[in-house]
Amino acid sequence: MNYETSVGLRYLRSKRKEAFISFTTWISIAGIAIGVMALILVIAVMTGFQDEIRERILGINPHVLVLGLTGDIREPDKIVNTVKDIKGVTHSFPFISFQAMVQTGKQLSGALVKGLNAGDVQFMSRLIKQGGIDAIKSKGNVLIGKELSKHLGVLYGDTLTIMVPFGGVSPMGAVPETVRAKVGGIFETGVYDIDNTLIIMSIQDIEAIMGAGVTGIEVKIDDVYRADSVRSEIMKRLGPSTGYFARTWIEMNRNLFSALKLEKIAMFIILALIIFVASFNIISSLIMTVMEKKKDIAILKAIGAKKASLMKIFMVEGITIGILGALIGSFSGYILCEIQRRFSLVKLDSDIYYINTLPVKIGILDAFLVASITTIICILATLYPSYKASKIDPVETLRYE
Repeated sequence: MNYETSVGLRYLRSKRKEAFISFTTWISIAGIAIGVMALILVIAVMTGFQDEIRERILGINPHVLVLGLTGDIREPDKIVNTVKDIKGVTHSFPFISFQAMVQTGKQLSGALVKGLNAGDVQFMSRLIKQGGIDAIKSKGNVLIGKELSKHLGVLYGDTLTIMVPFGGVSPMGAVPETVRAKVGGIFETGVYDIDNTLIIMSIQDIEAIMGAGVTGIEVKIDDVYRADSVRSEIMKRLGPSTGYFARTWIEMNRNLFSALKLEKIAMFIILALIIFVASFNIISSLIMTVMEKKKDIAILKAIGAKKASLMKIFMVEGITIGILGALIGSFSGYILCEIQRRFSLVKLDSDIYYINTLPVKIGILDAFLVASITTIICILATLYPSYKASKIDPVETLRYE
């Protein structure tokens, strides 16, 4: 260890008569630690929230959606086979969807009814809480969301009435038609809006009721971040003049994820300012140390110490304060994140938020970014006090010693 580092570290351990300087040093470390801890916690929560919402939305919704410009899909089987041949596509299947009213006794609620082939709903098997995923293989059975079942007051095995808006035909035109269905299963995605509105029915049952054509084609892919390239390949194979268009999960949820990203950036800037403010404690602590150690500095200059060496002494002291604060803050933030991740102490209202517990996820890149910014701020905070120390005149300081 060179003498600059040795002297700089020794200055951190003030003597008894310099207890106030030592106290301000610990205040500086605590300020940096609190800022780093808060920044890591907020970034971990925002990252976890974003990832949790994305996983839950993609657990039930398509990664890429193919729709017709003029309405129903013509030759759906041909399009499904074309899409399945694209690299990265794991599932491709047709669906029919429409808005309906659902009634049980005096309870009435709006719902989105989606018709799927029985073999195409296996991806939902892990979401089933009551009943079975194969229930819709039997005619007249449906799967409903957990929140919708609570609102309607129905359980597994109960019956409900679905009012299809254009299910029947009369001399006056299309008229609503009522259909009795049995609850063959109750699922929970964790996304309140979906669990409170979605009903899954066999596509054959819907065709028998409405005679409707296929609404669109759902596509699942192995890497959700390749959705744009898969969408481009789908449109290339279908051709520009076939009357179809495709949308990705990113486009369908753009507003939500853009808001989350903007909020994460805003919170990062706000909490980075906390670290910046805490760095002023380093400046004040170093200035007081410089004032207290003027005699030592004068002696070092008198025996040949260079200005750069004197600057290094106080930069070592300031950077050490910053590193200690960053380490303590990072460790504290990590411990708090682990406690929340394992025990879910902080709960959320699922009626307001998409999820019922506060999610956390610590990214290596995020932690590295926090540590880097903290180090840079601490280095900058040492420049002025170190420069002032290097400008001390040994003759004036030692004149009356």
